Amino acid sequence: MVCAARAELMWSGLALKNWFWWGLFVLHFTSLVFAQEEKSLKAKVGDSVILPCCHALPNPESLQKYRVYWQTKTLEVVKAYSAGEPVPGSVPVDSKYMNRTKMDLQNLTLLIFPVELSDNDTYKCVVQELEKGAYKRACDMTVVLVVVADFSKPVISADVPEDACGSTEVMVNCSSHGGFPKPRVSGVLNNMSVDWETKPPGSKNSLYNVTATLQLNLTEDIFLTCTIEYDDFKVSSNYSLKKLKGCPSSPTSLPQGVIIASSLVLICIFLVAIALLSKYFWCHGCEQLRCSHYPVPQDPAVGTEIKESVRVVIHSPEVTLEAAFSD
Repeated sequence: MVCAARAELMWSGLALKNWFWWGLFVLHFTSLVFAQEEKSLKAKVGDSVILPCCHALPNPESLQKYRVYWQTKTLEVVKAYSAGEPVPGSVPVDSKYMNRTKMDLQNLTLLIFPVELSDNDTYKCVVQELEKGAYKRACDMTVVLVVVADFSKPVISADVPEDACGSTEVMVNCSSHGGFPKPRVSGVLNNMSVDWETKPPGSKNSLYNVTATLQLNLTEDIFLTCTIEYDDFKVSSNYSLKKLKGCPSSPTSLPQGVIIASSLVLICIFLVAIALLSKYFWCHGCEQLRCSHYPVPQDPAVGTEIKESVRVVIHSPEVTLEAAFSD
């Protein structure tokens, strides 16, 4: 019984110890979470943005008892106030924030106007309160500013050759420029999603220009959409292409054997024609030669009648002559 009691006591002690350490862990984690607040904001290039701070004063005059710093994660000072006045020299004259920032003296918020692409950064508001002659930390807050620049409306074009027909491949281009952050190009082709091929964009510290291409066979009418997605924003354009006309059918070429046979037939016909013409002219020449050696006898009676019937008549204004020839 004594051993069982000791074992039970030992197990209960271990359980209490485990709960103790878990409690310390949760307390430490909670303190870390609440000790430093973090907030994220989005702003477009050219707009204004107000970054919140972790503390607000009852009135602007209370700033006499505080120190307030606005700085980036690289410790670049944006605004600094101590005892109600700006800290001299805290912001360099050539700072990119010069003449573009203003701190509210009661809410301690930071106004940036106009927003530039280089303002895409992490900012921190640190508040210290004067107590018994010394400044003690009151609170601090981190604000992540995400800067967005709108992309231009996509321009879609297609390189269709003038003599394109049938299933000719056509290159379609979609381009947009002047946006931030890095975009994603998507699209829809006849109610079906399609992937555009994009070229690598430029530097991540400057505005992006994007060009995407898509290769198509125009075997049907096409309705196409190109969408540029950046952060939580997007812009798109539509484009349509008509089906290409059919290509004219090319004449069917005869087989080589048919061509050879036809050529031989034509040659044979040509040779036969030459042979017949040669025979004709040869026979005609022989007939003329024979007739020249053996003249055809004429009937005397026929000759006499012909001679008697031949007359020569000469008409003139003055003389009319009629002659008759006879033997």
